[in-house]
Amino acid sequence: MTRVTPVIIAAAAFLLMLDIIGALARQPLGFPYSSLGAISLLTYFTVGFMGAWRAHFRGGVVAALIVGFLDATLGPLAAWMIGPGPVPGWSAAAVSVRPACSPTDPCKNPSPTSLLHGRASL
Repeated sequence: MTRVTPVIIAAAAFLLMLDIIGALARQPLGFPYSSLGAISLLTYFTVGFMGAWRAHFRGGVVAALIVGFLDATLGPLAAWMIGPGPVPGWSAAAVSVRPACSPTDPCKNPSPTSLLHGRASL
């Protein structure tokens, strides 16, 4: 895995900078932040390919999963800190704690903060 570590670090740094630039360009330029998802997906595939090429197939899959996890956790956090802030009424805890709706519980109250019950948002 040591041969794949530089690929993971470079890709995670690239995606973090992409999230920051997207958050900065969103407000004044009206840039659609969601269109950066295609670049992120291409980066995941590239990391998987490079990891498989430098190590083995399993190393490529693990590298792509690590980069995806880092982008999914650090990317929105950086965008919230740099850009206009979080979506009103949402918090990082509500996004990470909210369970999926089951067929027996159709989520009658879809509020993202319904599970927090008075806890302060981040």
